[in-house]
Amino acid sequence: MINSSVKDYVKLVQPYTSSALISSATWGKINAIAALLPSDITSFFGFECPLGIAAARSDFLICAEAAESGREVLAANHGGLPKLLLSDPIWHQIHKFSQAWQNETSALYQQVHNVWLEFDIDDYGDSLPVPSCFFGPQPIYSSKSPDAGLAENNSYEWITRTGLQLLLNANLPEAVEEELFKCLDLLPHEAYVFQIGVMLARNVNNQVRVCIRNISPEQIGEYLQKIGWSGSVDILEVFLQEISGLVERIDLDIDVGESIGAKIGLECYFSKQPKLEPRWQLFLNYLVGKNLCLTGKQAALLAYPGFVRESADPGDWPSYLSRSCNLLENNAEAVFFRQIHHIKIVYQDNHPQLAKAYLAMGYWLITQDFVQQYRKSQVNSIDGRKLQNYVGIRNFTSPT
Repeated sequence: MINSSVKDYVKLVQPYTSSALISSATWGKINAIAALLPSDITSFFGFECPLGIAAARSDFLICAEAAESGREVLAANHGGLPKLLLSDPIWHQIHKFSQAWQNETSALYQQVHNVWLEFDIDDYGDSLPVPSCFFGPQPIYSSKSPDAGLAENNSYEWITRTGLQLLLNANLPEAVEEELFKCLDLLPHEAYVFQIGVMLARNVNNQVRVCIRNISPEQIGEYLQKIGWSGSVDILEVFLQEISGLVERIDLDIDVGESIGAKIGLECYFSKQPKLEPRWQLFLNYLVGKNLCLTGKQAALLAYPGFVRESADPGDWPSYLSRSCNLLENNAEAVFFRQIHHIKIVYQDNHPQLAKAYLAMGYWLITQDFVQQYRKSQVNSIDGRKLQNYVGIRNFTSPT
């Protein structure tokens, strides 16, 4: 029996999310999954919403952090994940990965700072929910990069021989491992891998999703050509030139099997939310014009960002968060932030096929001291997670 679950968090975001993005039937499935997950597993979760279709579908994602209690929950033999989940082979594999992740002698302990679990909601019925799994490593550079700190190609082996082997409960096929290592070696020197995943929920065990950051739009086509992508680089580069002027950053997702998958992902980011970043509107207008986003979903997406305080929802507020605040001095308060994390364009057959919005929700315990520190600081002086939340304070002008 779980005393507190992620459902306690999800119910706080549901009233502020348009039914154009997530239907009541989809919320029912998300809540059923969230009820199985202990609240300590995450303080940061989100929803993946396709923008170009009328159906209000969404997948559900949660982030388990090494620096918080998420790793402990996933690794615990008792008091962590429900036994019902651990009876499933895939959950058991994630559990074994997490036990190695918690072991200070393991490469995972040193290299991995978070794990993302992604649930395909459309496929969820009466059976146990099974996620796909991504892990966030310390930046992985090409072994040829001055930033790498890697001596030779086999330094990548912890990824396949430890991380992926535990998640798959099998060795990655040798041809796939060779292709993965080739893709890492061919990275531009400044670029790095920030997420590696396997689609466990889809029974795909011979392909690895690799997410690449700090690669410029001009480098993306050249890199894809080097690794043997089958699409037209010339046509892609025209598209990249169009969108790169509309967004702040583009990250690249590739699927690595015995060859490179035809489908790629282009993750489009802004550092600020729409109230402070007019390019959100321009970018979404572009997606509407390309039939990648419906106008109703555009409006719903722009209305999503905000924050929720206990004073606004005292009836639904998790009591254990109130107790956590009471243990801290200086008027600590838990605040849940809603933000558009990024939009991903799926590109295949020389065309953008669809766009998906990734909506984030996370909480932070705030003290008056920290708020004062933020007001005195430059935005870029605050570290990653804090930056997300306190950019939020600046952007979100009403507590809804």
